Amino acid sequence: MRVKCIVSYDGSKFHGFQVQEKERTVQGEIQKALKKINETETIIHASGRTDAKVHAVHQVFHFDTQKELPAQQWKRAINHFMPNDIYILDASYVDENFHSRYSAVKKEYRYYLNTKEYNPFETNYIFQYGRPLDINLMREAAQIFLGEHNFASFCSYDQYGNTIRILYSFDIEDNDGIIMFRLTGNGFRRYMVRHLVGGIIQVGAKRISIDVLSEMLESCGEKKCLFKAKPQGLYLQEVYYEES
Repeated sequence: MRVKCIVSYDGSKFHGFQVQEKERTVQGEIQKALKKINETETIIHASGRTDAKVHAVHQVFHFDTQKELPAQQWKRAINHFMPNDIYILDASYVDENFHSRYSAVKKEYRYYLNTKEYNPFETNYIFQYGRPLDINLMREAAQIFLGEHNFASFCSYDQYGNTIRILYSFDIEDNDGIIMFRLTGNGFRRYMVRHLVGGIIQVGAKRISIDVLSEMLESCGEKKCLFKAKPQGLYLQEVYYEES
């Protein structure tokens, strides 16, 4: 049987989602719990990987099991073994054709930035930028990324393969000095959101022009964006499937 779970986690004290030897990871903690419940090694498959210090509001993963439990009992059982920075929000049985990553049709990420005075209580959750930004200029710059593009200039240097993605929306809101960047697309390569936001911040700070950002995009990887927003402000907000 295949179980789909929705999980929320505070990424502050994790070395990312994916299992790493000798490092604390979200996948590692969940698989340790499932081993206790299933009494055998159980591998989970997530909608995608988040990096160290990156958070998730609604991450999705699935696993296969021979253990028969009521669907919501999986939620209670896994949470029983979870540390206080991971929480299973929902668990349900799904068709064996469902895959957390390959069945996803859209993802939403959010990035939070503080333009006001440094706040030590929010430093792990909102990027403490501490300087004003030109919001209207940033909104104008964000428009160049909408639609289907080759985002090779805004991905990790060590990633190859298909870098063509569709960005459905890129909204920027200012709530009393807390800037929220909201991006939805059909998929994102590693560091893509952080590079896009990083480039937009440079435009808002008037260090580079929108034309420079556009040239990076059009170069399809020849001109790399060297600006990468810090991980602390990034959240995987939602993963969408056909039925959701």
